[in-house]
Amino acid sequence: MDDAVAMQAFDQAAFEEIESALTGELASWGLASTALGITLGLGTGGPLRRFGRQTAMWGIVDLAIAGVGRLARSRRGMLTPDEVATQVARLRKLLWANAAADVVYVLGGTAIAVRGAAGRTTFRMGVGDGVAIVIQGGFLLLLDVPYARKLSA
Repeated sequence: MDDAVAMQAFDQAAFEEIESALTGELASWGLASTALGITLGLGTGGPLRRFGRQTAMWGIVDLAIAGVGRLARSRRGMLTPDEVATQVARLRKLLWANAAADVVYVLGGTAIAVRGAAGRTTFRMGVGDGVAIVIQGGFLLLLDVPYARKLSA
């Protein structure tokens, strides 16, 4: 979809509603991941501790990204229709690029988990780290693709 179509499909309020929903879901996931990760990371050992540590780190990053998105939106003034179209196109491209990265996270996490299950570590990560990366990458893929598609409507 080109920017002219995006401009017709979205006004600023509709675009910001999508942005708000996206950052809200990411923040909720980030908060849950951080809480679960800290709980598991402090209260267990072995693979579950690694899973918890990795999950907490991803959760903190997710919270930071959602926070930056909310802050940017709160500082934004009124946009012209052309500026809305530019913002829609920019976010759509970012989400598709993120979706590609999410696939890499799932594949990389799978490789780390398989190697860890065989007793080998990758970058000092074992099976718990790999499973956490697969879960995080899978969630992000399931978040990014539908929002990118919404912005392509």
